[in-house]
Amino acid sequence: MALKVLVGASLLAFFLAGTASAACDALAQVAEATNAGNEALAKQIAAMPKPGCTADDKAMIDRVAALSSFNRIVGAVGQGANLADFEQELETIRTSNSAPWQVFDALGDINRDRRNYEAAARYYQLALEDAANEVMTPQWMAPDEAYIVRLDHMATEMRLAAPKPVKLTVRGACKISYRGVSLKKKSTPVRYVFGTAEFTPEGLDSAKDLSECLKSVKPKTITLIGHTDPVGTAEANRMLSLERADALAEYLVAEGYAGQWTAVGKGEDEPFKADDASAYDEETLNQMNRRVDVDVEN
Repeated sequence: MALKVLVGASLLAFFLAGTASAACDALAQVAEATNAGNEALAKQIAAMPKPGCTADDKAMIDRVAALSSFNRIVGAVGQGANLADFEQELETIRTSNSAPWQVFDALGDINRDRRNYEAAARYYQLALEDAANEVMTPQWMAPDEAYIVRLDHMATEMRLAAPKPVKLTVRGACKISYRGVSLKKKSTPVRYVFGTAEFTPEGLDSAKDLSECLKSVKPKTITLIGHTDPVGTAEANRMLSLERADALAEYLVAEGYAGQWTAVGKGEDEPFKADDASAYDEETLNQMNRRVDVDVEN
């Protein structure tokens, strides 16, 4: 868990630098209240009429007021409170349409800890999507490169751990760049019948989802890298991983992918690096290892 308070001179300076509408005094006021830790005042400003403010200004005012609430929660967690105790409040912020990426990230953490991996995957992906919106997530509010990589890794990890496929195409995970950070390798939970290269029904759903992703990204070249769990001999697993990567490639071509492709089999040699492997049982870890990485080149 890496929750961070967003306050400081940069917040107020962002508005005073003229980035917002000059006539929108409420922006500077809500920034000052949030910097001062005055959540009540920030909420009061957000609820008042906002003459001179554009629609984007008003949305940013609501977002900064939401940050004031988030900062309080971060402070409480830093003092030993349980993040899950604030879930309902975080959900209320999320449904208000003013939630910054930090709220989605926190909800991802809560659902990961309770092993609701499908929900966690969606929240981490939503955090990425919000962070990529450079209008509503200006630079002072955005995660740094390392945290963008972490969000992508956590979204991937949750998709691999989830018992049912979590679609890439409806959550923006098809994107291969966020704020200039390259995230072109996608780990996909395409599942196969044990010991074969035949898709399970869930595996077919994931393969279809990947096909839709490729149609949106339109890469010229992809490399499909098959992986297995450590059950069986190393040589058999290497061959099986290659057969599975080949089977996925053939499916993608049949569905319309017209670019070049290469299939590689890594077998059990490169297990998935979980954020905290101790949080999973052996079968879930094996499930995460059984994957195909898709390396995209545009």
